[in-house]
Amino acid sequence: MNNGIFFTLKELATRPGHSIKEYLLGKRASHMNYMSLFVLLSGLGILLDGYSKVSLATIISTNKEEQSLISNYFNFVRDNPKTFIFITIPIIAFFTFQFYKKSKFNYSEHLILNIYKASALLIISKLIVLFSIITSNISFLKVINQIVDYGIIAYSFWFLYQFFYDENLYSKAGIITRTILSVVLGMLFSSIFMFIYWFITVMILKL
Repeated sequence: MNNGIFFTLKELATRPGHSIKEYLLGKRASHMNYMSLFVLLSGLGILLDGYSKVSLATIISTNKEEQSLISNYFNFVRDNPKTFIFITIPIIAFFTFQFYKKSKFNYSEHLILNIYKASALLIISKLIVLFSIITSNISFLKVINQIVDYGIIAYSFWFLYQFFYDENLYSKAGIITRTILSVVLGMLFSSIFMFIYWFITVMILKL
């Protein structure tokens, strides 16, 4: 299992799209299971959050009411990794499936590749937590948070570009356009649906 974790993390860090494409094509022996990886990383993320000097909500907003709302939402997402997967990944996979139909991967395979991508993005998102353990300087942490946000977008693009690039199926301009659209629309709609689910859950609990 340990070798599987280290191998998978190494591949996600160095050749994510190529590696997960090989996984889906049958070279699975060395990879850790996609769901186990995400749940494990989520658990480690929760432990790491406990050492943070500054909450992410405080970094994002200076308004106390907004901080409370953001903090409650982020805590819900963090504490319910399987719910997050079951709500957001099908939406994100829908867009990659629609934009890359020529690649001949079925919808379930799009689900798997996007869960692996989500695992890598989870690691990137926790970089802000690492810095918040070291310092409580809000101005500095705001800059780091922006860098992390850009890093998440850039990694998503890199992952999908590597995975789906095939000059026999798409032109270079075509793959770039499809990748940008799938990343932007996937993030947008999955975030909206996750927020709606959280809001409804909160409302039900208050009844």
